[in-house]
Amino acid sequence: MNIGAPNLPPPPPSPQLGGGEFRILFISRAYGENAGGMERLSYELINAFESGGIVVDKIVNETKPGRSLFSTRLRSIIFAITIIPHALVKARHAEIIHIGDPVLSCIAWLIQLIYKKRAICTVHGLDLTFSNSIYQAYLKMFLPSCAQFVAISDYAKKLLQEKNITAPITVIPPGIIDRNYDESITRDDLQKMLKHEISQKIVFVTTGRLVKRKGHAWFIENVLLHLPENVLYVIAGDGPEKEHIASIIAKYNLQDRVLMLGRISDADQKILLNTCDAFIQPNIAVANDHEGFGIAPLEAALCARQVFASNIEGIPSAIVDGKNGALLPAENAQEWILALTEYVNHPSKNPQAREYTKQQYNWDAIAEKYREVFENTSK
Repeated sequence: MNIGAPNLPPPPPSPQLGGGEFRILFISRAYGENAGGMERLSYELINAFESGGIVVDKIVNETKPGRSLFSTRLRSIIFAITIIPHALVKARHAEIIHIGDPVLSCIAWLIQLIYKKRAICTVHGLDLTFSNSIYQAYLKMFLPSCAQFVAISDYAKKLLQEKNITAPITVIPPGIIDRNYDESITRDDLQKMLKHEISQKIVFVTTGRLVKRKGHAWFIENVLLHLPENVLYVIAGDGPEKEHIASIIAKYNLQDRVLMLGRISDADQKILLNTCDAFIQPNIAVANDHEGFGIAPLEAALCARQVFASNIEGIPSAIVDGKNGALLPAENAQEWILALTEYVNHPSKNPQAREYTKQQYNWDAIAEKYREVFENTSK
């Protein structure tokens, strides 16, 4: 059966981006200032363009911290379905259409069908590898309708290329806001927050969602047990691995060496990032669950912390070895033990990491790279 396009009026002529004011339509199912990496990317990118005087229309699903994963996913699916009429109306007047991830690629397909306008899509990694067969068939049908792709890391670009996408792909990492760095915060503040004696401790911190790929349990069992006794490992975050991590702590009687804080406030995260000795991102390989980038270690680097991270998937696009952290082989316990033992013996801040991160990942520079993609697509 041949389904024709809806009987809508033709769009007005589109001016070139370089010829003055232009209008961008941003469509994102994940948007929020204080949520995950995908949400913050949409929020900050839109904010950067609005601040730059660009006319922006946005259709967004604002993500609230604290919602369950099931609730968040359900809301995003409902959003993607119900905003189609609104998106078609807004797209008629837009010179550039940007969709926040491949889940919305059916909207890009409809806009191309009706208005002959092609969208730009940002890809993150997990939005390409979700293993559901229906979803993969959906991507195969609708993803090629996008005119251009922005991958948040070299790894995300690789995943996209494996989909046999022929459209241009530009790697543009997410930016980061310098909002946590505060030299006035002290170790006394950290001790009060943790309610734990730390005067003789080397404090390692990991923040983020507790999922298997983050490597918390692997790190405790294979690395922490072999580090000096004065190392305190602090884990901030919540997620499906919480009980498993707790069982590992109990198994080895590590209650005094590993603290699980659960979900923490922005104020407490600020204390952690400004007073810990080092930030740890010990990711491991997990089938169909990939790290598209590495916002959490980037935030630590921006606070002049030493960062140790696994050299895996999208993390090297955030942490550059010798610049704003140290990359270690994923799941190579011996290399991790050697590097961290050396650090424990000679702990230090990393001001170079802060300066490098500020220069490479500020939102003004990132927004300019997006603008170049938008202008090239409009030609």
